[in-house]
Amino acid sequence: MNNTNKILGAVLMISSIFISTLDRISVRISIAIVEAGYASGGKTREIIPASDNGFTGFLVYFLFFVGFVLLIAGFPGNSRKDKTNRYPQNRS
Repeated sequence: MNNTNKILGAVLMISSIFISTLDRISVRISIAIVEAGYASGGKTREIIPASDNGFTGFLVYFLFFVGFVLLIAGFPGNSRKDKTNRYPQNRS
């Protein structure tokens, strides 16, 4: 299960970065399309403010957090937890 957690955590973290990148690219492309439409009509370019606020921001942070937790959970804990009493001696 440890390797599964590590792999799943890394995949979720990378996918959250990929989703964020796609979101930013689509916002920039849509702004460029609108500005090109104004320029083709001979009008002055209208500057459109980019709004990066939306559900994808929450989704990216959530996926990154869950991926980070799974990645940390994939590594084993302290291996010296209870070695002091591992082999009790029978003294008679």
